[in-house]
Amino acid sequence: MYSHHLKLKTVKTTIALTIAAVCAFPAAGMAAADTAGDSKPPAVSTTEQYGRNWANWIQSHAYALDRIQPETSVKGVIEKDRFKDLEFLKPLLIDKKLVYLGENTHGAAEYSSSKVRLIQYLHQELGYDVIAFESGLGNASAALAKSADSTPEQMMKEAIFGVWWSKETLPLFDYIKQTLATDKPLILSGFDMQIQSPYSEFVRDWIGSRDAKLAGTFADAEQELGDWSFSEDEAGYAKVKPRLLETYESMKTFVKENADKLKADYPRNPHLIEMTQRVLDDRIEVIRTYTEANIRSNIALKKNDISPFRETVRMRDEMMANNLTWLAEQIYPDKKIIVWGHNVHIRKKNSAVLNSGYTGLSLMGESMPARLKRQSYVIGLYTYQGEAANNMGQSYPIVKPERGSLEDILKQHGHPYTFVDIKYRKDKPGTSWMFEPRLSLDWGLMQESFIPRDQFDGLLLIDTVHAPSYMRGKPGSQ
Repeated sequence: MYSHHLKLKTVKTTIALTIAAVCAFPAAGMAAADTAGDSKPPAVSTTEQYGRNWANWIQSHAYALDRIQPETSVKGVIEKDRFKDLEFLKPLLIDKKLVYLGENTHGAAEYSSSKVRLIQYLHQELGYDVIAFESGLGNASAALAKSADSTPEQMMKEAIFGVWWSKETLPLFDYIKQTLATDKPLILSGFDMQIQSPYSEFVRDWIGSRDAKLAGTFADAEQELGDWSFSEDEAGYAKVKPRLLETYESMKTFVKENADKLKADYPRNPHLIEMTQRVLDDRIEVIRTYTEANIRSNIALKKNDISPFRETVRMRDEMMANNLTWLAEQIYPDKKIIVWGHNVHIRKKNSAVLNSGYTGLSLMGESMPARLKRQSYVIGLYTYQGEAANNMGQSYPIVKPERGSLEDILKQHGHPYTFVDIKYRKDKPGTSWMFEPRLSLDWGLMQESFIPRDQFDGLLLIDTVHAPSYMRGKPGSQ
């Protein structure tokens, strides 16, 4: 499968993007300027008076979560009093169609646990009926279609990227499966355009009984297209490109001509045909433009040139924004959606973040249409200390945040789980930190600088995190 993180694991460069992408971390205290050329974050105000104002404000206005572990549900229902500590979210989200749940690393157990509990609350108490992952659109769609015959673990592993295959994420899929048997289901979806191998297996089983040859050709094309993402052979790809396009165009035609019969195979997902057609359109766009950009990126990265790689990131996020917009307006126009993804993808103005490998790039959150931005609430997740894991599952220590940094300010609340609303605040002595450039740690490692209120609407600090308890292998194995 494609992976912007794994792709750079052999590139030996000190550029910040490389470290953020593969999570090959520097020593604690490594200066940000050492990893991003001559770019330095703007100076930040850390006077004692400002510090006292900020600490006093945080202690008076931040919200403390009682716990972050997912709640136990019975037939998809959780006792209402289990969510008393989250009631503060109601006035913040009352008019929001989209709630984004971020994370500054994919490898923190407590992030997944807290997000699962938040999703349970948002679904049960605030009427959010769709959970959309930063994972394959087709994979999540197929997992939903097969949900009646799948275990929660199977659903998880077939729907989302392996970075979230953990015991901390699993309760969400148990909850989803329970709700699907009620009149208030939590609908599983994805919005990424990257290839995940289980999808070809689903299509081969689904299409194969009607056209075994086409199904086999499609599965082969999925594997081949994924392989080309790691290639450096521009001429070779140019030769196979027409054949790959023909395969996906043929599949589009077949799905369209057999839509009614194919739809009847999986009634659990009434939008399966539309989702499949959307996936095929994404693949065709990948064949036409993205794969060639990927090949150019592979060549350039050997020379420590990240410009072509940055272009592939931009292309991916543009397609993700288009997919999420399509889900919100075409597939689920009357439903409220929860979005699960990395802070980098969901923040509102990524191009303005300084000292980041993605500085200057308009990524998914920034690329969403203004009409949906007005209906959104974006929550960034951060930690102060502990241990996380990179995308290969390797553990690393969180770097200690600097005094006056975003994490340091939030920690002044003195609770293990602190939430701060910054969307509905005015610039005052106690809140000035929201309106000024702040240092923060992407992946808990790499210093970057941004104005918090320009990027997020709310912030959740988990004081201490640990690496996830991963569930590797096929469903049912460890």
